[in-house]
Amino acid sequence: MTGKKVLSVAEIARELDLPESTVHYWKNRFAQHLPSVGRGRQKRFRPEAVDVFAAISRLLKEGHTARDVMDQLSRDYPLQADAVPAPTDGGQPPLQAPGAMEQVMGMASAIGLEIARSVGEGIRSALESSGGAAPDVSDVRRGLEEAASRITVTMEETESLRAENRALREKLAVMEAEMVRLRKDRREMEKYLLDKIKSVST
Repeated sequence: MTGKKVLSVAEIARELDLPESTVHYWKNRFAQHLPSVGRGRQKRFRPEAVDVFAAISRLLKEGHTARDVMDQLSRDYPLQADAVPAPTDGGQPPLQAPGAMEQVMGMASAIGLEIARSVGEGIRSALESSGGAAPDVSDVRRGLEEAASRITVTMEETESLRAENRALREKLAVMEAEMVRLRKDRREMEKYLLDKIKSVST
């Protein structure tokens, strides 16, 4: 391992013989286990992060999913409290930014608003149907049940989308690992062919 105090993505990629794009992807995907300093383009990694990147590479090459890798990293490496996934060039957080507080709070807020809106609509419809008189308890109950039913459907749709998103992220991680393997195979084949050409021409 290098004796430098901090390393850039390019330096880590060279040290592990990986494409820079792969290391960039992993630094966002597994940020909470990568010891680093700085933010955004100024972000640099401590030397011990090389071991974490190497573990990620090994696990993905063995065919583990991104979720498996995350679980293994959680067991083997401490969480970095200040690690927040950096935005991509488009300014949006990466799709697989697990534990990002903004995403969790946004989802909780959206669900809370939907619940409040549905309950409000149920009560309003029950009051309107009573013509201004005191509403019948059964009408209120029916309105609340309808609101709860709509909430259940919304939650089921959200969970379905979340599961689909997880599956897509895992497929993306597998494809990324396969691309790394193919690039390595190509380099080895190029070296082999160059050696053969040299041996024939000498």
